[in-house]
Amino acid sequence: MKIWTILSLSLALVGPGFADESPVFNYQDVVNRAEDLSKQPFTPQVQELSEDLQKLDYDLFFRIRFLTEHAVWPGLPYRLGFFHPGSYLKRRVVMHAIEPGRLRDIPFSPAYFHYDRPLVFSGHEDFAGFKVFAPSGRTGIQDEFLSFLGTSYFRAIGRGMHWGLSARGIAVNTGVSTPEEFPDFREFWVRQPLPNDTSLQFYALLDGPSLTGGYEFTVRYGDVTTMDIRATLFVRKKPEVLTLAPIISMFYFGENTVNKPTLRPDYQGKSRTELSMNSTEFLRRESRPQVHDSDGLLMTTTSGEKLWAPLDNPKSVELRRFSDVTSYSFLQRDRDASHYLDREAEYERRPNLQVIPQSGFENGYVRLLQIPAKDEYTDNMVAAWEVPNLPDAGGRLEFAYRLVWSTLEPDLDQFRVLSTTVRPSPQSNETRFTIEFGKPEKQETIPVAELRPHVVVNQNGQVRDVQFTPTDRGWLVSFTIFNPNPGPTSMDISCVILRRDNFTSEKWQYLLNT
Repeated sequence: MKIWTILSLSLALVGPGFADESPVFNYQDVVNRAEDLSKQPFTPQVQELSEDLQKLDYDLFFRIRFLTEHAVWPGLPYRLGFFHPGSYLKRRVVMHAIEPGRLRDIPFSPAYFHYDRPLVFSGHEDFAGFKVFAPSGRTGIQDEFLSFLGTSYFRAIGRGMHWGLSARGIAVNTGVSTPEEFPDFREFWVRQPLPNDTSLQFYALLDGPSLTGGYEFTVRYGDVTTMDIRATLFVRKKPEVLTLAPIISMFYFGENTVNKPTLRPDYQGKSRTELSMNSTEFLRRESRPQVHDSDGLLMTTTSGEKLWAPLDNPKSVELRRFSDVTSYSFLQRDRDASHYLDREAEYERRPNLQVIPQSGFENGYVRLLQIPAKDEYTDNMVAAWEVPNLPDAGGRLEFAYRLVWSTLEPDLDQFRVLSTTVRPSPQSNETRFTIEFGKPEKQETIPVAELRPHVVVNQNGQVRDVQFTPTDRGWLVSFTIFNPNPGPTSMDISCVILRRDNFTSEKWQYLLNT
């Protein structure tokens, strides 16, 4: 994959990516505001919405459309659009433009939007979030590639991609008994781009019960979209768990899912009945082979080892931790449209998202949280960097990292995991695994005698009947895990292909709950 090599070099030459600071408003200004805010009690920024906006149902609300002809800064490389308040989007988001020599407020106006029917407004509305457009390769078309909507959620895509997974500014008390907090990006300052700018810079003020923060974003749109982020957090009260650079995805079912759904999610309501000769209500069967935005978490470690953790929709909440990680990515590795059979969702076009820590990640580990989901509309996969030894109230944290949104992945020069199949046999306390490893594109032909699989399991589990079979794409490794323990057990399993006792593949890692 030569294109990735060129890409990695070009990113390295760019450097950290933070643009020159404006004398009108800069990173230190938003950090100062966050510090001042941390010394005040938390107050949710709830909008004063009219009754019409509060009662908008889902369909009516999402038929409200931003008019692109009213985008801020038409004709410049990056243009701002906005999200309408109402329905469940009730938090206030205040927008400012950093323009040459001045700071300008951007107030809400119904004139920005198209409505299917007249609505009554309170006169006190603000935006619910914002989006960014860039010129398309097609004349007269603008590409919407970035959106900030809902608490601290945001997402981006590269050119030609389909919207998919998301990121968050921060995650507080996720996956623990303490109630999770969802701090808000409550205010943004966006710097007007110059005609020849290739990046867009903006600042965000984060506010929540336990934390405040000042953020700087520098975004570059293209076939690969990059986002350089630096932030300073201030602690109001010490949270139980704090994770940096959280990325969020969806996994409903895939090739490794044992019990796949039989009906589409929107056809599983209580009013639905099974098909019979006396019924006129026809259920829509689930015929899609896979439904997910990402199929695995890829991690690079300090030793240079690559770890691949396949995602799955668990029966109960699963939490895993990985140490010595230098970067982590949610990947949609399977790009074959016939493996999804969904021309509307186009899961094969969903982006990968890589997190590259730059500073403030010296201690800690990657935390993978997998949450059960009953449909494809719930983001149930969370990967983030957990911070140990959190500062007490009044303390601060500083960190910086890069996000890369693309359909590419690094050339590993190793065998990489293409698929995972799981076949349990509860009666015999055995589970059969089949892992397909794809050949490295740049590697020479390796004599078969030099390769062998190496499978390890903990909790006294036993590895049985290992088979190693060549395919057109690489190798199949099949093996059985036997659980000798008397009760349910969580077993960590790893599998790697060795060449003369050296790693020549990613390390496949799986958590088996029996």
